[in-house]
Amino acid sequence: MSLFKGFTRIQTLFESLSLLGVDCVFGCVDERLLPLSPQSTEGAAIRYYQLMHEQAAVHAADGYARATGKPGVVFLTTASGITNAITGIATAYSDSVPIVVIAGQLLPSPLPKEAMQELDIGGVMMPITKYACTINTNNQSDVSMVLKNALTISSDGRPGPVLVEITKAETPGSSEETLNNSRLTRTIATRPIMEKSLESAKQLIENARKPVLFIGGGVIAADAAEDLREIAEKTHIPVASSLLGIGAMDAGNPLFLGMLGMHGTFAANKAVHHCDLLISIGVRFSDRVTGKISGFSPKSKKIHVDVDPAEINKIISVDLPIVSDAKEFLSVLKDLLNYRKIRENSEHWTNEVVEWTRTVPRFDKSNSVLSPQSVIRMLNEYADKDTIVVTDVGQHQIWTAHHYSFSKPRTLLTSGGLGTMGYGLPAAIGAAGAYPRKSVICVSGDGSFQMNLQELITAVKYQLPIKIAILNNGYLGMVRQWQELFYQGRYSEVKMSSPNFTKLANAYGAAGFSAHTEEEAKRVMGEAFHCNGPVLMEFDVVEEENVYPMVPPNHNNHQTILSR
Repeated sequence: MSLFKGFTRIQTLFESLSLLGVDCVFGCVDERLLPLSPQSTEGAAIRYYQLMHEQAAVHAADGYARATGKPGVVFLTTASGITNAITGIATAYSDSVPIVVIAGQLLPSPLPKEAMQELDIGGVMMPITKYACTINTNNQSDVSMVLKNALTISSDGRPGPVLVEITKAETPGSSEETLNNSRLTRTIATRPIMEKSLESAKQLIENARKPVLFIGGGVIAADAAEDLREIAEKTHIPVASSLLGIGAMDAGNPLFLGMLGMHGTFAANKAVHHCDLLISIGVRFSDRVTGKISGFSPKSKKIHVDVDPAEINKIISVDLPIVSDAKEFLSVLKDLLNYRKIRENSEHWTNEVVEWTRTVPRFDKSNSVLSPQSVIRMLNEYADKDTIVVTDVGQHQIWTAHHYSFSKPRTLLTSGGLGTMGYGLPAAIGAAGAYPRKSVICVSGDGSFQMNLQELITAVKYQLPIKIAILNNGYLGMVRQWQELFYQGRYSEVKMSSPNFTKLANAYGAAGFSAHTEEEAKRVMGEAFHCNGPVLMEFDVVEEENVYPMVPPNHNNHQTILSR
């Protein structure tokens, strides 16, 4: 009887989600309760993907959300299911990704206080969600209302995770909603931009001699990439991005200087350091971007546009704060600017800055038989412009940012603020779930991949066309690099032990390949990209290759290390 009631509850949730336009759901729950079996999801209104671990299920919903711009939905059980999911939810919260977590005791039998699997879900989730509510699945109208609000709030204002907790009450009753007041600013729609602020921005931009546009994930989240590109092309203002802003500008555009910050390009760091106006849109100014705060863009006036007022003047003091959605700001601004005046004032500067990208010392040379940079560039050659690239966290993440030519928004999915190792494979599953016909590449390292490698069986189970590229250097590479450069090479706990990834893939039922030279790598990719279903490619790269450029800790961004 309890199992039947549990089935009815979750069926009610699925029906409500389908009516609200949700087409894909991820989870790590008791499959006996699901109205959709894995075999029936392909033709169903909602595709369901069952993952092996709760953290991975949330990362999959996160990957879906980043790839589509729509909220990702994930079903979780209570207690350890919630605690396992904390890393995934915190990752989405840190990077402002809209997800809806539906969690609780699916079986309806009431439990006494302190009973098995009893947990204060709302209390655990409060610091990493923007909104929380409870839901009683006995009332269909309440279910629809609460889910509609949850989906809306997760995307409204600054996006983020929303928790919907399932109650255990057996008796009919209305749902109870509880607002997380500490995150209230994230649920409130921004006010219209004041005309005075727009006029001030217009004057600063038109009179600047050395302007730079600095863009972040907020531009992509707001679907403002087209407006940004139009303004950049018409003004000829150089553009630098954060890691999460990559894809908003075409990497092949000469105005795009690349990524800013600790591992930013020579041109981006130098341009921001010497500019007289920094137009920052949808960025948070993390320490990986700013370097030494006192030396960050010291000669510039600063405009900061962000949907969350809490981010403005939090780290970097600005001259013109504007609380606005990036698209709203850019779409209004582009009709106000005097493009001819801007180009005349900054033409010499733009020509100089664009030349920096062509004369920067070659920091990507390697003496290895197979360099990680070469692997990334080869992947770029085999992929098309619509391919979604998902990375884990580490050296491979930065090599991908530098050497893969992203030309469209939402084609790079990666963990920025939290730096979550193990993000890559499950997020790639989410992206493939969102777009079953698109090519998806997961770039990982031997360290990151082993944190959620169990999801190989999920990719095989649903025959998802994910191409997994593991750069195997035998180390936790980024930590080893720091120990080499700043701790006199005193390595501690960074040497990795790994399985034979090719045989591991075969054991899971996926195709597996390995390469040790560039010739082998080209052959492997040629075979892999013609395979259906998931494929794992292991590339044996040089052990002690470093990521360059690099700004040492507590240094200014123009003090860049370009090589050993």
